[in-house]
Amino acid sequence: MPTLKNDPGRGMEDNLKRAVTEMLVLTLLSREDLHASQITQRLDQESGNTLRLASPYMLFYRLIENGYIIEAYKKIAPDGRRRQYYQITEDGIRYLADLLSCYHRITNGVALLLGEDGRTTGK
Repeated sequence: MPTLKNDPGRGMEDNLKRAVTEMLVLTLLSREDLHASQITQRLDQESGNTLRLASPYMLFYRLIENGYIIEAYKKIAPDGRRRQYYQITEDGIRYLADLLSCYHRITNGVALLLGEDGRTTGK
């Protein structure tokens, strides 16, 4: 069944994905330096193909502007193209810790409200 554009469930899904993408990109970069296509591939793969970052550069620029990541260095890929590698900063590590704390607080509260199985109980 196709999803309608004004479907509230779809809007909620889109907003949730947008809200956690920054946290997940920082998480990936906290593990190792990566270039843009590695970040998008890993985000897709490690989320079980549920999160796709079609246009990552606006997110990268925002993270750079806020001092959370830097354009660290460039390497030549096997295909001859230059790849820009991104690296998390100390401020980015602190920001990621804050994001994770907030995320866990909210998701734990939601789980409590919905019940252990994640379904509403209703009356």
